[in-house]
Amino acid sequence: MSHVRIRCTGLIIEKNSVLLVEYDDNGIHYNLPGGGLEPGETILEGVAREVLEETTAQVDVGPLALIYEFTPHKQSGDYNVNEKHGLHLIFECTLKNNSIPRLPQYPDPYQTAFKWIPIEELDSILLIPNINKQITNYIKNKRNIELTEGYRLVRYD
Repeated sequence: MSHVRIRCTGLIIEKNSVLLVEYDDNGIHYNLPGGGLEPGETILEGVAREVLEETTAQVDVGPLALIYEFTPHKQSGDYNVNEKHGLHLIFECTLKNNSIPRLPQYPDPYQTAFKWIPIEELDSILLIPNINKQITNYIKNKRNIELTEGYRLVRYD
């Protein structure tokens, strides 16, 4: 098993708002919909599955927008030794036609809702990880990162 957890995440933007999952765990905070990659699935499949599990919405997974690395062992002060080194791959996604986000029948523990948060209000909420500025910059500049999938490469002899 790898020492780095890969987290597949969807960045869904509509009408100048970002779709976030709300949690109430010792206070309200938000996450982009996403979670850990499961064995046997591609990163793109993982993004679509995680968004579906957390919001019941079906999405088309677009380009890689942002990468966030969480390194608990490099944090200053005390850190939870059980926290895992994580790599968040954040893909821009669009809702499929007639797909409307809803709270799932069996949400994750502490998941209380999903919300469309206006981009100009991102700094007023607690987003974990705290990538509010990076999301805002991405939306303004749209500099995508190309994902090259190995199984799609042609082998030359």
